[in-house]
Amino acid sequence: RREVQWFINSNKDEGRRPHSLKAGNDPTRAQMIRLYTLYEEACARSGVVDFAELLLRSFELWRDQPAILQHYRRRFRHVLVDEFQDTNAIQYAWLKLLVGSESCPFVVGDDDQSVYGWRGARVENLQQFGRDFPAVSLFRLEQNYRSTGAIL
Repeated sequence: RREVQWFINSNKDEGRRPHSLKAGNDPTRAQMIRLYTLYEEACARSGVVDFAELLLRSFELWRDQPAILQHYRRRFRHVLVDEFQDTNAIQYAWLKLLVGSESCPFVVGDDDQSVYGWRGARVENLQQFGRDFPAVSLFRLEQNYRSTGAIL
C-alpha cells in the first residue's frame, strides 16, 4: 500500500499523469500505473483531491489558461517562498509559472537543511533558482541567531 501511495505522489510531484507513464516490459510498473489511474478515477467520483493534486491542477490550469495565469500574476506581484530547499518539481514549476517575468520572487532556503527528499523535495531547485531568475540577488546569511555554538 505504501509503495502505491509513494508511486502516485512521486509522479504527481513530478507533474506526471498516469496516461503519460510507460510501463515498458515491467508488470509491476504496469500495475502501479493502473492503480494510479484507478485512484484518480475514485477521487473524481468522490469529489476529493489530495495535496499533490491541488498543486498539479493549479499548475495545469495556469499552463493551459493564460488569462487565468495573468490574473494571478497581476494579483501576486511579490512572491515569498520559505524553506525553498524543500520544494518539489511541481512546486518549482508552479512558482516559475506564477512569477513569470513580471513578479518579484523572494526565496529563503538552506541547501544544508533539505530534509524532505523522501517526499520529493529537490535541493537542486535552490541551485537552479539563480539560473532561472538571473536578475535576483543572493544574500548569504551565515550567522545563526537561533542556536548557540554548542548546538551548532
